[in-house]
Amino acid sequence: MSIGFTIDGAVGIVTLDRPDKKNAMLLAMRDRLAELCEEINDRPELRAVVLTGAGTDFCAGADIGEMGMGGLNGSFLRARHMHKAIRALARVQKPVIAATRGVAVGMGLSMALAADVIVASETTRFSQIQRKIALPPDAGGAWFLVRRLGVTQAKDLAFSARMVGADEALALGLVNKVVPDAALMDQALALAHEYAAAPTIALGLAKRMFDVAATLTLDQFMDLEGSMLPLAVQADDFKEGTQAFKDKRAARFTGH
Repeated sequence: MSIGFTIDGAVGIVTLDRPDKKNAMLLAMRDRLAELCEEINDRPELRAVVLTGAGTDFCAGADIGEMGMGGLNGSFLRARHMHKAIRALARVQKPVIAATRGVAVGMGLSMALAADVIVASETTRFSQIQRKIALPPDAGGAWFLVRRLGVTQAKDLAFSARMVGADEALALGLVNKVVPDAALMDQALALAHEYAAAPTIALGLAKRMFDVAATLTLDQFMDLEGSMLPLAVQADDFKEGTQAFKDKRAARFTGH
């Protein structure tokens, strides 16, 4: 299905694998990505994820060869499956790192933004490119960009459809880190293993908090936080963390 999945210790590595097509997303790839995200959620031994692309690019977006097929019903179908993949990626309950190089445009940009952290190779070029084929942003792109950059910068990227290089993306706050291309996967995996050694349940709860923080009043958010903290206290990792603090030693979290 043109998506690879390998495991490195407690880290799952998801690889978009159509390098000859710049990893453009076919309908079947969207479904496979959603399935993999659910599998990762269901496997407690996997505690962090790296999402990357094979070859010299991250993802050129949705495969244009499938666009327009099947009339209006076909368009609705592809949109539903696109949204299923993006929602599944955003709902992974463990830290997700996007390791990007080459083009990351359209749906490819959205997939990177659906991750928690973006580590970009110096070769990465981002674009909210849909304007070039007379479409508005898709795959949640406008929503993700507003949350990352604010409305003004998000509109600029969508209206211009311009390419944004890695250094500008770092300055804008679009990515978290820029690294040499040869070091991309080493850096992304090192960060993933760092996250995988952390208390996984606590990080998963934190992800949900960040997801809704901008849409709630302070009182609403405190109510949510008040329901999540007692869950975290029941985890084995909380007991280990508090005991390690008392013992003045490094905690050994297990993700349970």
